Amino acid sequence: MKSIFLTGLALLLSLTSTTLAQENQKPAQPLRDDSEIRALHNPVISDEGAWMAAEERSDRGDGNVRVWSTERDVTFTIERGQNPRISRDSRWVSALQKPPLEDSRTARPKNTRAGQTLVLLDTRDGSRRTFDFVLSHDWAYSHDMTYFASHLLYLQSPETKADEEGPSKDEATKPAKKPAAKQRKVGTLHVVHLESDNVVIRMENVTEYSTHPTTCRVAFVVHDEETGRDSLRIAGFSRQFWGTNGVYDGEKIEGLCWARDRRAIGFLDSTETTGKDGKRRVNSALYTWQHGGYPGTFTRVDTPQ
Repeated sequence: MKSIFLTGLALLLSLTSTTLAQENQKPAQPLRDDSEIRALHNPVISDEGAWMAAEERSDRGDGNVRVWSTERDVTFTIERGQNPRISRDSRWVSALQKPPLEDSRTARPKNTRAGQTLVLLDTRDGSRRTFDFVLSHDWAYSHDMTYFASHLLYLQSPETKADEEGPSKDEATKPAKKPAAKQRKVGTLHVVHLESDNVVIRMENVTEYSTHPTTCRVAFVVHDEETGRDSLRIAGFSRQFWGTNGVYDGEKIEGLCWARDRRAIGFLDSTETTGKDGKRRVNSALYTWQHGGYPGTFTRVDTPQ
């Protein structure tokens, strides 16, 4: 009996060692979906370092925005989000939301209005707010004598007649137009004080805007459809009001760039001409505006002194 037991034990140990050797020779198994390694893109951190956010993408191409607290064990997710940003008071995390992958592969939607859904995540309780047809967004401070309040700025695409009624029969049968070389985004600029839900500024036909990094100022370009010219407005604002600090009328204004430590802004004003040879030429001039001067005081700085 003892010899039979020892023989069985030896056979069991032999089989076990053979199995372990085979397991060690197997190639490494790929990670499951629940432990899939994802690449992080476009990381951002709040001013005081309490919150971080990044776009998280998988090998399949889909992704979300993940939000982490650096002080507590708290995380949030904005589904299908991209390019996250954090408000200056660190309360809000914003991201543009891509449509579901299956929706993007289907037929052309009836509503062709440009823009995406802007999602605002409240880091205090995880609640969310959304704004539709948003082309771009940014954050700014506003000083109201006793505290700093966070303002949301976003450019919303205009609603067209085709969006309301759909394309006409004539338009549906027309051949597709060739795409333009480069079209400027034109929309309605909203400056919203989120605490009071007050829309401080609402301006149509805006092609570009830029907020000062440390003060409550925004510069934006308004396009006149009748004349084809642009007008630059420089404005200061609070939670309820706004006022104009400077106005510049030009041909095609673009490239707004604020100085971080000074209340000054630079920009380009371009003029298009057509020569005798039929070729289009663009002449650009660089201008600057300094706070403290007259509203119409703009200096050209690319000319020899």
